[in-house]
Amino acid sequence: MQNPVSAILSANSGPVAIFTDFDGTLVEIASHPDAIIVPDDLPARLRSLYSALDGALAVVTGRTIKTIDGFLPAQEFSVSGSHGAEYRHEGKLHGPPPNLVSAAHILTSRVSDTLDGQEGILIEPKPTGVAVHYRSAPEKGAMASAALARALQGHPDFHAIAGKMVVEARPLSANKGAALEHLMQVKPFAGRTPVFIGDDVTDEDGFAAAERLGGFGVRIGEPAETRARFVLPDIASLLSYFDALIEREPNAAASDFADQRLQESRIR
Repeated sequence: MQNPVSAILSANSGPVAIFTDFDGTLVEIASHPDAIIVPDDLPARLRSLYSALDGALAVVTGRTIKTIDGFLPAQEFSVSGSHGAEYRHEGKLHGPPPNLVSAAHILTSRVSDTLDGQEGILIEPKPTGVAVHYRSAPEKGAMASAALARALQGHPDFHAIAGKMVVEARPLSANKGAALEHLMQVKPFAGRTPVFIGDDVTDEDGFAAAERLGGFGVRIGEPAETRARFVLPDIASLLSYFDALIEREPNAAASDFADQRLQESRIR
């Protein structure tokens, strides 16, 4: 039986464009959004993948671009943050619409007033929305959802979407599928096969958009109902897929990364 990484590689032998989520996909989910640990070799691996794909690499995340830059500084890949409400491509930053920013402040204030003092609840303001995390208090998930639903009353341009121990308000116009479709219209993404990689409900729009444009989705984690064509069991498997992409591209970056991996194996 063909292993999952080989199956994904076999699905397309031509040039691909990689769109990847961050939390739960490139890094393990932590109890607090700021507590995630970036593996020491991840930045170098992403630089090599970016070079091997001639720049067709993007992080598409619910996090802000500023937050991603904090975890992965000095990277050249494109970033679509806040579920596509903001993006940076070729060093040029495009911020969210002012009306969405103003509405996000109101939503954050409403949720904060309702859930003030609730232990285990973390309210994360975002440029165009707000996330309510309850990973430290799973029993308060219904409370978090109800508080967000009340905050959204009178804001028909926003909706709530649930994720792993989090419920989030975001604009109806912003989703990861739209972010992928936008980047696929510009170089170096245009003309390539899109591959969207994620682990959660918010990634389903990305999986569907990739399929519509002739590509496919890859879900990380346990098998579940999903629009992704492939499932990889864990982040380690995803990194193996990245390594395979790097090594099959005949360029200097791929060779440098292969040499680095060989040296590391000898040290071990």
